[in-house]
Amino acid sequence: MALKDYIEKAKDYFNLGEEEESAPAARPQVVPNQASAQPQAQARPQVVTNVSPKAEIKSERKQSRQSDIAANTTRQTSQQRPVSSSIVPTIAIKEPAAYDNIMESARVIRNGESVLVNFKNMGDQQARRSIDFLTGVVFTLDGDIQNVGGQIFLLTPNGMTVDAEKELSILAGRNFEGLDTY
Repeated sequence: MALKDYIEKAKDYFNLGEEEESAPAARPQVVPNQASAQPQAQARPQVVTNVSPKAEIKSERKQSRQSDIAANTTRQTSQQRPVSSSIVPTIAIKEPAAYDNIMESARVIRNGESVLVNFKNMGDQQARRSIDFLTGVVFTLDGDIQNVGGQIFLLTPNGMTVDAEKELSILAGRNFEGLDTY
């Protein structure tokens, strides 16, 4: 019997939801109001519901979960607001000579600025490794990375979009598909 009591207490503690199915629904009881003794006024019955403390706790937990979900939704939408017109976006230009210099570009992106990285001073293997690293950084920040031309890449943080691909390809007289990407 001790094991059965222990299991029942554990079920009650974790509130597995079985009590909704097994517990009878609280039925309202109608109690006539005897305070009014006048024959002209009609007596209205009072409705009294028997609510168990477990049901009250469960409803409080449900309300707290709903408020947590509402708070998370508010937080997510506030992070996705577009950049206001009063903030002037800046673009940092970096020309790293070695893989060790890439962390500087990653810090700039993390701070919410765009970075234009030119890999002309770097070897092919180091440039590929750097692009892989920066792609990971941009991915974790929900940003974007675009090949602007040859060895030049534009990295933008979340909330900033660049739609100059068509215009640049018209100016260059060719598509970006023909460019050598790393």
